[in-house]
Amino acid sequence: MASIINLKFMLSRVIKNLFKIPIVIIRETISITEVRHICLEQMDYDSYWNKRNVSTILPRYKIFADLINRKSKVLDIECGDGTCLWYLKAEKDIEGEGLDISREAVTRCVKKGIRVNIADVSSSTFKIDKKYDYIIISEVLEHIAYLEDLMRKVKGHFNKLVLVSIPNIGYYKHRIRMMFGRFPIKWAFHPAEHLRFWTVKDFIWWAKEIGFEVIDIRPYNGVPFVYKLMPNLFCHQIVFFLKNIQSEPDK
Repeated sequence: MASIINLKFMLSRVIKNLFKIPIVIIRETISITEVRHICLEQMDYDSYWNKRNVSTILPRYKIFADLINRKSKVLDIECGDGTCLWYLKAEKDIEGEGLDISREAVTRCVKKGIRVNIADVSSSTFKIDKKYDYIIISEVLEHIAYLEDLMRKVKGHFNKLVLVSIPNIGYYKHRIRMMFGRFPIKWAFHPAEHLRFWTVKDFIWWAKEIGFEVIDIRPYNGVPFVYKLMPNLFCHQIVFFLKNIQSEPDK
């Protein structure tokens, strides 16, 4: 009896998600003609955070929490207002530390009781002094022009994994927009927000080129039901689990 109930529940969820698919596709396809006004002011992350509403618990934070072991040491690079670290502290009792370029974001972190420092991770002088169990780089890499330098500095400073979350430029909505001659809109407040772009396959290739191996991916935002089956096409945002590629010993 229990197995029959479980089967009916699973089927009802599948049917419900299948009905969502055309609704999501129609809504997002309609938005391909969207145009945003260009801001001529210089990109400023204090202004960015002043415009941002109070952060919520995002799906990727739950993915991080499912993976991270209790009481782990975690560094969140460009941690924003600290919501992710606050959530991981509540769920997994981590020893968390954050870095961010914005004084406004750092102020919000301090109010949450997060240990945080101001840092420009894109600077040539930036360095990581400690070693952590996990390093989180969540929706950050696409904002950095010379991010290979940052990833070089990350290597050797984590014991387990680097958790990276990025948007997928290969998402079907962006492909349709390019078919109509327009590049995907990948910014919210300023066109200088996103500087680098990947599909799922591109990111896996890029990570290997700079000495990291993607051991798993977790799609978490896209077209219902199918985004996990075909993440390169139907998933908008993805978490990648990275580890160092072990160099072969000299023979």
